[in-house]
Amino acid sequence: MTKRAVIHVENTENLVEFAEFLVSDGWTILSANKTEEILRKQKIPVTKEAALSENNMFMADTSRLIRKVMMTKYHEEDEQYISHPDDEENNIFIVCMNVLPVINPSIVSKQFDNQLCPKNFFVTSLLRNAFKNYENLLILTDPEDYKEAMIQLRTGSISLEFRTYLAAKALNLVSAFDAGLSASILQSPQYNQPFMNYMMLPFKRELQLHSGMNAQQAAFLYKSPGEEGSLGNFLKYQNKDLSYTLVNDISYAWRQINTLFALLKDQLTVKSTNSDGYEFTTQFTPLTGTVFSLAVKFGTILGASHATNVLDSFKSTFTYDAISTRDVVFACSAVINGEAAEEILKGDFAAIVAPSFTTEAKQILSRNKKTKLVPSAKITNINLEARFINGGILVQTKDTTLFNQWKVRTKNRPSQIQTDEMVFGMLLAMGARSYSAILLKQNSICGIAQGCTSVKRAIDGVWFEALKHTERASGLPGDDFRLNHDIDKSNLGEVLVCDAAIPFGESVKMLIDSGVKAILQTGGTSSDDEFIDYCNEHGVVMVFTGMTHLSF
Repeated sequence: MTKRAVIHVENTENLVEFAEFLVSDGWTILSANKTEEILRKQKIPVTKEAALSENNMFMADTSRLIRKVMMTKYHEEDEQYISHPDDEENNIFIVCMNVLPVINPSIVSKQFDNQLCPKNFFVTSLLRNAFKNYENLLILTDPEDYKEAMIQLRTGSISLEFRTYLAAKALNLVSAFDAGLSASILQSPQYNQPFMNYMMLPFKRELQLHSGMNAQQAAFLYKSPGEEGSLGNFLKYQNKDLSYTLVNDISYAWRQINTLFALLKDQLTVKSTNSDGYEFTTQFTPLTGTVFSLAVKFGTILGASHATNVLDSFKSTFTYDAISTRDVVFACSAVINGEAAEEILKGDFAAIVAPSFTTEAKQILSRNKKTKLVPSAKITNINLEARFINGGILVQTKDTTLFNQWKVRTKNRPSQIQTDEMVFGMLLAMGARSYSAILLKQNSICGIAQGCTSVKRAIDGVWFEALKHTERASGLPGDDFRLNHDIDKSNLGEVLVCDAAIPFGESVKMLIDSGVKAILQTGGTSSDDEFIDYCNEHGVVMVFTGMTHLSF
């Protein structure tokens, strides 16, 4: 009896090697389209199968192929059930097929019109039906399984356990394909349903990590098909010495850089109201051409800045906590050049994330073997955030609305410089763990408190951090920090931003006495009026947004 194998794959890894083995072992290969072209170019004999053609207009062809797959039998005692005239063709013992699941919200409007089934939908139909006959078939959907399949075929000892394992993986692929298709339709602008009845998204296992957050934990990296984010080129050449923490920091840093760039590159406006009720529009200066940079460790922002070039942006970013922190991820919105690379090399970085690196920069940064260079593509289009909990998963939309309104509560409005620095600070607060408070000076962080249990502790913390920053800037060593040095506390920071409502207290007074001239916060505490009066008395402008940006 002739042994036949159906091969139709979108993932063509290891395809030629596997096909050459089958032909050498006497198999006949049925194929069509791209797979057939690849095999014929390699001089591998192929029989064209109409049912595998994407232009197949007749479901009868697909139905006939499905019947042949389902009627394949290995056991002599089953021969009594084979009575169709094409019995001699019921000898398809291998189904090697795969598709690449995707999420494409434009799928309804652009590709299908009134036809929702994609051209390769027949692949999942074949795989689903092949599953019913898994005891008699080898259902191969993952190129990593070809080697073991060849070993077992060569020895003539194909185990039921292996068949079952492959069949389960086939169903896993089918469910991923269906999940991607349904998500593409439901999340399209036409239906706008991000919260589906069943939260199924086709994330693909890509890379085994060296460890989880701790050495005793195991971890894998899963990637959304069709999305790049900070993982595109990175996955192609990185070794397996990556930890869960490092990958998380790389992704977090790049997401923050993209958020800054996306919201500040164009003219941003917000409806505003003066303290006397007069309505106007606040405009923020577009920062097209500006270089944003960020330093991150354990999902925590250590420093951030923006400037007109990479070198100045880097220097202003990492001066915040350069002495006491190691293995930091540094992210930048512009190409890293040689001049900046020389300065970056002086630090102890775990990874550098940027759109690209010049040849000179690569050569310079390669001197530190442990620092990973991560050229990153655009950020993911998935607009959801999720967290596993016991028995389920929490899902919410991403926080992407910066302001709905501005209420200037003091007599004076912020200047344009203060206005722009306020929006920069709030964008950073959106990504910082709550409660958070950020102190800025000349578009650079000079104090930040994150992950506090109350807003009061966040304000206390940012005061403490600003003092540390000033002492280091004065040349005092990090291990000699005592908070009682006779240093100039008159200009610790200029703009204070908080992701929630700030209660009026001594720490706020100290910050104002130390140079704060503009405050941006949610507003809504019982001490608001007292706070506003104090700001008016000291020439400080304060704006309420009425909108929190809490995250954890």
